[in-house]
Amino acid sequence: MNLRAFFNISFKVMKRSLLLFMFFTFSVALAQTNTTRESKVPYEIKFADVTFQLNDVTRYLLSQEVAAISRNSELKKEYLSKLSLVIPSIESIVENADVPGDFKYLSIYNKFQKSLSSTVALEQGVFWCLDIEKAKDVDLIIDDKIDERKHLLMATKGAMVCLKRNQVLYENWGKTLFAHIASREVLKSLETNRKWSGNYIVLDSPSYSSLIQFLAFKWVMEAEFNSFKNPVQSIVYEYKNATGKSLNLIAADLKMDPKDLLQSNLWMKVNRVPEGDANVLVYIPSNKYSEIRMLDEMSRNVGNQNMDLGFPVLKPTPELSKGFGGMFYTSNNLKGVQAEMCDDFVNLAYKANISNKQFLEFNEMTDKDFLQIGQVYYIESKNDKAAIPHHIVKNDETLWDISQQYGVKLSKLLKYNRMETIARLQRGRVIWMQATRPKSKPIEYIEFPLENKDEKPERLKFDDELISQYVETKKEQELVVQKPIQEPKKAEVVVETKPKEVFKSEVLTKNQVVPFEETTIVQKSNTVPDEQTTVVREVPTTKVTSEKPFSEELMETIDIPKNYEKGYLVHEVKKGETLYRISVNYKVTVNQLYKLNNLNNNIIEVGDKIIVRKY
Repeated sequence: MNLRAFFNISFKVMKRSLLLFMFFTFSVALAQTNTTRESKVPYEIKFADVTFQLNDVTRYLLSQEVAAISRNSELKKEYLSKLSLVIPSIESIVENADVPGDFKYLSIYNKFQKSLSSTVALEQGVFWCLDIEKAKDVDLIIDDKIDERKHLLMATKGAMVCLKRNQVLYENWGKTLFAHIASREVLKSLETNRKWSGNYIVLDSPSYSSLIQFLAFKWVMEAEFNSFKNPVQSIVYEYKNATGKSLNLIAADLKMDPKDLLQSNLWMKVNRVPEGDANVLVYIPSNKYSEIRMLDEMSRNVGNQNMDLGFPVLKPTPELSKGFGGMFYTSNNLKGVQAEMCDDFVNLAYKANISNKQFLEFNEMTDKDFLQIGQVYYIESKNDKAAIPHHIVKNDETLWDISQQYGVKLSKLLKYNRMETIARLQRGRVIWMQATRPKSKPIEYIEFPLENKDEKPERLKFDDELISQYVETKKEQELVVQKPIQEPKKAEVVVETKPKEVFKSEVLTKNQVVPFEETTIVQKSNTVPDEQTTVVREVPTTKVTSEKPFSEELMETIDIPKNYEKGYLVHEVKKGETLYRISVNYKVTVNQLYKLNNLNNNIIEVGDKIIVRKY
């Protein structure tokens, strides 16, 4: 064999070996993607304004949780799909409540730590990891008709109230998180109030299982959410004024499958929509938003006088695209672009090839306003007049909504209706949209059929004014206990006893022998130095009968403190107090107050006496 042939054979062998090696390396790398991800879990994980520090044990446990979630591709995809649906609907609520954005991953999380050794999954459909005790504490309704923990928007508002209260109590977002996903017994056993302080929190025990599991869940979701693309982009649409309707009827109105409607409304336990603050939620593809909105409007106004049915007038216009993506429409003969998942005003301005300033001016918005997925926004200046002369205001409708609906400038609507500022509009008011209302003509109102809803006080408010009462609770570290008034010292009494003979009495049972003692009382006083001796003599006795038991007669002679009733500590409700505040003051749970007082709800009034605990 010559040298050239030898080199040719060697080169072919090396080439094949190299290809096999590359294929093997690629396969191993692909199989160990999750392992690589696991090894990248750091010793410090930041959440809101705190940093959780892990030791070798807790880091290993967190890595195992990360690996388990990453390997289950179907479950991970399901989580990411839920987040892509939920986050756009709750983001504004979370931001308005001044709660850190990291908490948004808690919206679909449902593992709750009941004890140091057990973590349980809450029932299907519950949002924000709300157990029954926390839900009732923030006035969410759970009864035989509805469970508002399973209503995305109501549960989000309730969770914001709960998180803000805990933040006021603990002054630490890390403690607030742990208090939300673990029971009070767990927090008390781990002594978090004593151990945790500042912005660095050490997780040095497997007992923090709920925190470890949630941080692993957030770690995976946060890493993959931004790059996740849902094949069908869906949005949450709120169908209002559905009281008394069945889901089948609503599905028929919206031309959709009743099964899909049922899946998005697990909060309902009855066939018809009950009265209350919770509205029916509809999960729909974002490109069907305008169609669903129009069908909703038509079903809502059946039998009502209506002058504006069919607006806005939308027509798909793909030729308006500038090559940067986006869905374009002609709305009220004006050019517009539809907001999709994760869009903001910057993205829409880029797609329309206009400046950010122009986009905001055309839609009369600010850079702080949120975009609504599925809504069409204008990319040119709106008209001075609408296509029809008048509009009748509906529930919760604003002048800006009307301006967008008809493509007419907000400043013109203010002028036509002689309004100086954008005030709240009353339902049924007639809005002029083509000419200025004459001075001699009063404001007109069209009477709609009355809704069968009693006005109730607004629930689930999380503004600082209402939360401020818990700041006062935090400052009251200990209950103020009034010291008893000390009475003047009495003369000391020294009792000396001497055994004496035994005698029988009619009061005693037959054949029962009781020793009788002679008692000598020696009275000492600072002012009376002399001693007095008294000898007790035997006197005749008679049997005394009473209708009342001896214990009751004895109780009548005892001066019982006002704040005790039959062995229980009782608290009198003062102005501004709630069950939650009372439970914090006395270091008991709200559930205990429910049981001790046989309560069915959180309603208490000034002057009510609440049993707190056994004395």
